[in-house]
Amino acid sequence: DEVDALWAGEAFAPVFARSMQPALAVLCMTVGLVYAAKYAVTRRDAGREALYAAVASAALGLGAVVGVQALGLYL
Repeated sequence: DEVDALWAGEAFAPVFARSMQPALAVLCMTVGLVYAAKYAVTRRDAGREALYAAVASAALGLGAVVGVQALGLYL
C-alpha cells in the first residue's frame, strides 16, 4: 500500500511535443557537430576553444537526450 501511494500521481509529460522531438534532436546534433568542427580547426586561442567546446558539448548532449526521447525512452 505504501509503494502504491508513492507511485500515484500524474503521468509524465515531455517538455517538447513528441512531433517536435526528432527535428529538435537533429537540429541540436547539427549545431553540436558544427561547433565541434570549429573547435577542431581553432588554434592558439584558448578562450575561443573553450567556448566552442562548451557549446558543442551542450548541444550534442541535449541532442542525444532529445533523440532518445524521440525514440520513446524517457531517462
